[in-house]
Amino acid sequence: MSSPDKGKITNYFTKVKSPSDIGSNENNNNNNNNNNNNNNNNNNNNNNNNNNSNKRKQIERTDTIVNSTQLDYISKEIESNKNNKPKIVQNDETEQTQLMDDSLSNQNEVVKRSKSSNTTTTTTTTSTSNINNSNSNIDNKMEDIDDFLLEEQQSNTIFLIPLEGEKYVDVWNSDYVKLPCSKNNVYKATVKTTSRQSSGLTQTTLDGNYVIEDEIKTVTEVRYLSKWYLINTILSNPIKNSEGFEEAVKSYNQRSNWDFQGLHDFFETEFTESETNEFFSTTLPKIIKLALQLPFLCARPIPLLKSSVDREIILSQKQVSSLLANAFLCTFPRQGNITSNNNNNNNNNNNSNNNNYRRGGNQDKFPSINFHSLFSGKMIPSRAAKLKCIFHYFKCVTEKIPTGTISFHRQVFDESEIPDWERSTATLRDLTCFTEGTIEDNGIGMLQADFANKSLGGGVLGYGCVQEEIRFVINPELLVSCLFTSILQENETVIITGSQRFSKYTGYGDSFQWNGPYIDKTPYDQMGRRLTSIVAMDAIKLPHGGNSFQQFSPSAVERELNKSLCGFFDRVSLTIPPPVATGNWGCGVFGGDKHLKSIIQLMSGSQAGRDLVYFSFGDQEFTDELTQMISFLHLKKVTVGGLYKALWEYYKLISHTKSNFKLFSYLDAHFS
Repeated sequence: MSSPDKGKITNYFTKVKSPSDIGSNENNNNNNNNNNNNNNNNNNNNNNNNNNSNKRKQIERTDTIVNSTQLDYISKEIESNKNNKPKIVQNDETEQTQLMDDSLSNQNEVVKRSKSSNTTTTTTTTSTSNINNSNSNIDNKMEDIDDFLLEEQQSNTIFLIPLEGEKYVDVWNSDYVKLPCSKNNVYKATVKTTSRQSSGLTQTTLDGNYVIEDEIKTVTEVRYLSKWYLINTILSNPIKNSEGFEEAVKSYNQRSNWDFQGLHDFFETEFTESETNEFFSTTLPKIIKLALQLPFLCARPIPLLKSSVDREIILSQKQVSSLLANAFLCTFPRQGNITSNNNNNNNNNNNSNNNNYRRGGNQDKFPSINFHSLFSGKMIPSRAAKLKCIFHYFKCVTEKIPTGTISFHRQVFDESEIPDWERSTATLRDLTCFTEGTIEDNGIGMLQADFANKSLGGGVLGYGCVQEEIRFVINPELLVSCLFTSILQENETVIITGSQRFSKYTGYGDSFQWNGPYIDKTPYDQMGRRLTSIVAMDAIKLPHGGNSFQQFSPSAVERELNKSLCGFFDRVSLTIPPPVATGNWGCGVFGGDKHLKSIIQLMSGSQAGRDLVYFSFGDQEFTDELTQMISFLHLKKVTVGGLYKALWEYYKLISHTKSNFKLFSYLDAHFS
């Protein structure tokens, strides 16, 4: 099949599961949660479908996303904001005062003069640093934290959209996102205090009167001052050009040696004079106001999605826009449990494009979400196109804030949930392959694969510009996952539901180009999420110049089977889950073999009970080969376990004979 028939794909999906069915299923899920039987039903259905004798250990999580009160609140919020323009800040002075009251108590202003005494305090910053390296040095003062922790203990799905009037809860530790508006986000400064005191000495004037001489004393001390106050102060001044923007950002990141040359080149070569003036006079001030709303929009602490913890968090699109505005302005401190890192030059196999990788504990490592790396270096066309996508996103959300919600689910597979692949009797599901079309354009309503880096986003804020990076800039709300998602382990994936697409594009890699606005008409579910689910799953990255045949080894095949099954497995749906829209997973810069990866995804999709729609990205020859192979395997009634054994036999044969026998040719001979 050379071209996807959109009508055919839509009808095919409708027969499996329609958006209305999804709403119905969520109601069923809520009822089942009340009876505490939902996960057991899912496990029973899966075992019956796959005839798998292995019992799966239940991972404790709650599939009820929100309670009725929260759902009513979402509905009212969406309804009340449908036709409203975004209200960023009511009054700058009031907003500033409120920020000071909420997050700067017991902090010293940068320059302060006391009216009650003749003492003047001036501050000279000698060193700017977030006091992140010693969490024990700062008290975690939290207001109303008990209520939040109670909700978190009751459910592994955390609803983070605050109710009206809810107070900001300030949490600063390695389990939650460290927000720049926290009162614990401080920098080190040298403060000089000059005072005039009586020396006790007298002096006679010419007219015979006596005066007491004053003595001027200067005291120098080191203080930790509020960085959020500093950010507010600096960003309150107009920024007229990219040089002014660089100066402002570096003023509250004084230890940085960031290079903004790429941003300067962008405005010189990519934007017209009128576009540049519009950005600095209109869009950027709105971005700043949106960023400074952070303590009011994100009143609840945002848990980090750490390794080995199956957890889901739900944010509104408005919250996401404020978080991304802060990322654009480079205000975020480092996340996680930060330790000194003397190995900055060491390359991680799966993270060569990410120059801002942050180390945490043994497993929890977080990429940097600040945009400074996208502003630096040479402004090649593909990076300029990524910036255009980002600028267009901010233009849209500052003109009219979207009112939907987005969920971020770190799905973790327990060891006992992994099937015995060799003994699996699951029958192969359908796989339809198309030469033309893309996952994002033609996979609407399906689970859409993100060929991810194990550090989410990969090189999106650097020079990377392949499948994942492109998806993250045309759906920029995906970028916020980099803030709270640590590096993925072998048994983990991330499923993001509800992100909005803002941009069209053409090309791929170096030829990537922004191609104008995209109007996303994807319908919403009852929670206000767009029916766009994206699963981020990272493939094995083969070393350059290494033995590529090692990907056919049983250990490598099982790793990819388990990883893709973790992404495709649906714990929520009570009916047949929607198909997976996928393609050449891990077959680009990661060096994977598309014949092998297509068979692996067919096996894991079949084990999960999902059909697959496969996009070969213009490879007609491979489309024909794969279509013929799928028809042959169905004709021979091959099972998942049968395919697994055949892959094992193929590996042994090629390892022994060193022949060039192709995989599909071997499968054809093996099952004939």
